[in-house]
Order: sequence, then structure tokens, then C-alpha cells
Amino acid sequence: MKKIFTLFAAMALTVLSYAQPANGSFASDFSLYEIDKATGTMLTDHTINLYGMLNDYKTVYIDVSATTCGPCLTFHQGGTLDNIYNSYGPNSAVNDSRVLFIEGASTGSSWPAINGSAGSNYWDCTHVYGSTTELVPYPVIPLRLSPNYVSNDGSCNYYTFHNDYNIGAFPTVFMVCPNRMVYDLYGVVSSNATTYHNQIASKCPAWDNANDAMFSLEDLNTHVCYCDHPFAPKVILQNVGTAPLTSAVLHVTCGPDAYDHTWTGNLNQFEMEEVTLTPFVPTQEGNVTINIQVAEANGVADAGTKYNSFSTSVNVQKNSNISTAVQQFTTTSLDPWALEDNTDGLCGRFLAALRFRAYKIHAGGTAELYAPLMNFTNNQEPTLTFDVAHVRYSSSSERLQVMVSSDCGTTWTVVYDKAGEELATGPASSSEFNTPSAYYRQEIVDLSDYAGEERVLIKFVFTSDYGNNVFVDNINISNGPTAIETVEVSNLEIFPNPVKDVLTINYDKAISQIDVYDLDGKLVKSFTTVGSTVNVSDLSAGVYMLNMQTEEGLVVKKIVKE
Repeated sequence: MKKIFTLFAAMALTVLSYAQPANGSFASDFSLYEIDKATGTMLTDHTINLYGMLNDYKTVYIDVSATTCGPCLTFHQGGTLDNIYNSYGPNSAVNDSRVLFIEGASTGSSWPAINGSAGSNYWDCTHVYGSTTELVPYPVIPLRLSPNYVSNDGSCNYYTFHNDYNIGAFPTVFMVCPNRMVYDLYGVVSSNATTYHNQIASKCPAWDNANDAMFSLEDLNTHVCYCDHPFAPKVILQNVGTAPLTSAVLHVTCGPDAYDHTWTGNLNQFEMEEVTLTPFVPTQEGNVTINIQVAEANGVADAGTKYNSFSTSVNVQKNSNISTAVQQFTTTSLDPWALEDNTDGLCGRFLAALRFRAYKIHAGGTAELYAPLMNFTNNQEPTLTFDVAHVRYSSSSERLQVMVSSDCGTTWTVVYDKAGEELATGPASSSEFNTPSAYYRQEIVDLSDYAGEERVLIKFVFTSDYGNNVFVDNINISNGPTAIETVEVSNLEIFPNPVKDVLTINYDKAISQIDVYDLDGKLVKSFTTVGSTVNVSDLSAGVYMLNMQTEEGLVVKKIVKE
């Protein structure tokens, strides 16, 4: 829990890159105490319980801010929270909304910090802006003040809240629907209270129908399906109706395939259950769209219309004629490769590589990258090579594994496994690692145990220790040993990259030759006289590998030609 709270302590915060709970996912419950806005006393005679308010059919707006944050003050000055509370809160005729202000920074650990008297860097969140007498009407909840900081069971509410809600910037403004669905509303912070309140109708499902089931927008499905293995989609089914939900008919289509799955159980209003649908073998190959529809609830047509359908896709590969494969991450589509990201989007393409953003991924978070289904029938010495770059955050221990299956994913064998210091390619850093080009190390994995196999699956598995980022690039699955021995040269730079005409080389030693290869391994150009620049204007747009013969050995660099 180190980086995010060190960041908050600095508090020159504006909007950073962060990952809030996915819109349409379900908010975690919490019970916290508010502060007496006149005296600074914590009001421990009652708790502010999120689910309690939601159970009363109230929509809850949560502003997670800091009294040392400029954008937070700007939002406070606008009076949006005051207006929501006054127009739609408990003292209004509408009375369908609640408002909470959560002081979420490590600096908010004293009453002077909360009321702005701690110094010039602090602003007063307890008063209506511009008034020294009028207190804000909604609860102010300081996470750092006891007894909020540590709960009665010994757990740390401060850390738990930040983890549950993935707070990475101030202000963060959430709207939580009565059915627990949460939405990040920071994009409308400059809007008025009416605009905020209108989000209820556009995003929250109805909760006054008798027989009404819906799906969460969270995607629980595995997105790869290989060989003829049955595929079983997963959904989160929720009862938003007033009557207990005891049965539901879910209609499933996957390309030309269609069937009905009947669920039975007993869910009270707003209760939910993860449902694994009837397994089936898809008949269509490639990226296939799966649609799931709530057809019936309690034996009658489902009364609701919102979130009654759910769509996702699956990469279906039954057989393979692929014996070699290259992945350079130069396009947004990874097809026919597949990424199983369990990090809410924190694993993906960045700087024409695959970045596993462990700097912001909670410990234990994972992602998996699947190569296409391979056919090694005619491969005598199949080999995997890839480049990895990683620096540690202190003593964190990110892990990267490569696993292989010859039975289409039923069992897996680990053929590469590095973590911590062994995985690192550069010195540890407390800053987020986003400069991989100077730190890449080539890894070679022998796959000869799978020579002659007709169906071979290969996957990269990333596991976070909430440390620092891991980059993977230049993945090559080839037939025959990778005999090219390369060296790492930290003081050789090439730029610009991408390049249009002339590539500049910054290196203090001689380069005797540069060979340019395309992604098919074809030699397309050679330079036998090499100075500080080379002209690549005649190359077609695309990705190329430069094999550079230096005094220190062979250096391989990737370039993108515009």
C-alpha cells in the first residue's frame, strides 16, 4: 500500500492515470463515522453505512477528496454537492439521494487539516464555500481520523477503502445506485446538481418491478476457447425486483449456436449470484460474439429493460496450421493472440509493447497472454524468444511465467518462471517504470519437448506484487533454435522511433554493419558503411528489426517506419 499513499502525501494532485471500479460493477460496503463539523468531534453514536442507505432506495453520491487538492477545492466551490443534498436529499420533497464527502488523503489526519486551519495549503471542507458560518449539510468523513482509520476488528479502513475503490486521484466522484452499481462521475464535475441527478435515470435500473432480473456489467468470461473443449460463459445475475427471484431463463447465442439456460435459486431484492451457464462447444471459429438475454423472471416475461442483455466475445481456435508466430504489439488488435486481463484494463499495449502495470495493480492481480494455437508437427526444435523489461519497487516481487499445454489447456507445464530480482532488468525505482527501451533483456525458452505436437498452447502469466511495471515485447515462436546471441548495450540509442526518413544513431563505438529484417524474417536492407545516421526512407511503412554488428557484439533494435 506504499505508492498510492506516498502520492497522496505530496498532494499536488490533479487528475492522474488511474483505474476506478469498472462502471457498472458493484460497490463495496463500508461503515464509517462522520465528524462534527463545528467541533471536530467524531460522532461515534451512529455510523454512515453505504448499504443501509442503498437498502432504503437512496442513490449515494461520494466525493473522495483532499483538503490540500486544488481541483477538489474547485469542485467544492461549485457547490454541486450542496445543491444535490438540498434539492434531492433527506430534507427535500424528492428525497431519493444522499451525499458523502470523504477526506481520503494521508494529510487529513487532524481536525485543523479538515477545517483548513492547518496552514495555507489546506482548505476548509466543513463550510459552504465563501461562508464562515454555514456548515455543509452532508456528512464529512475523514478516513485518517480514529476510529475510522482502524476498525474494531483491527483492519485498516483507510487502506481497505482505497483498495476497494481504487482511488488514484482527487477528486474522485462516485454515484452508487440502490442496486450497488457504481459509476465514476468525475467527467461531469463542472455540471450542476440536476445534471448529476439525471444520471440516476440514465444509469440505475428500476427497482419497483415485481419480477425483474438483470446482469452486472462486469465481464467474468474467459475469452479463449481452444480445440473442442466446452465453453461455459459466466455472468452475475441480480434480482432488482421486489419479489424474491427463484428462477430465470437466460437465452444464449454464440454465432450460429443458441440455447436456453434455466437458473433456479432464491435471491431477495438486490442480492446477486455468479452463474456459470451450460457448457457448449462453439461451432464458429475466430472472434465470436456471445449474447446473453434475460428472457423470463419467475416464469413470466422479465419486467425490466435495463441491463437485461450482456455481450462479450470469445476467441475460438479449434485446429491450427500455425507453426511460427510473432507478436510485436504494433497494432491495437492482438488477434489471433488473446489477452485475459483481470486488472480492470491495467494490462495492455503501451509504447508498442505489452505492459503489465503492477505499479497500480493490487498484489495478486493477474493477466494472461495467449499465443495462437500452435502446430509443431513439423517443428524439430521449437523455440520461444521474447524481450522483457522490469525494475522493482523496493523489494516487491512481480512474477512472469510462461506455461505450455499440449492437451488444449487441461493441464499446464511451467517452462519459464522468474520473479523479483531475477526478473528485474534494471535498478529498483520508487517512480513508475515506463521507459523499457533501455532495459530490455532477451529471454530464450526451449520448447523442444513439444516438437511434433499438433496442438500446443503457450501463455504468459503475469502476477502483481503491487510493485512496478513489467514490459514484454518481440515475442517470437520459431522452428529451430534461436542461435543469434545478442548483447545488451545501454549507451546505444536510435531515434526518432517511429522514423519517417533518417534514423539517428547515438553510440560511442563503431558499428560495422546494420541488417534490416521485416517481421517475416526477410532481409530487406543492409548498411555496410555506418555513420551517425542511416536513411530508411525507401522502406515501406511497418515494423522492422535492426541487427547491428557492434564492437560489443550483436545488438537488435525494433523500429517502426511511418
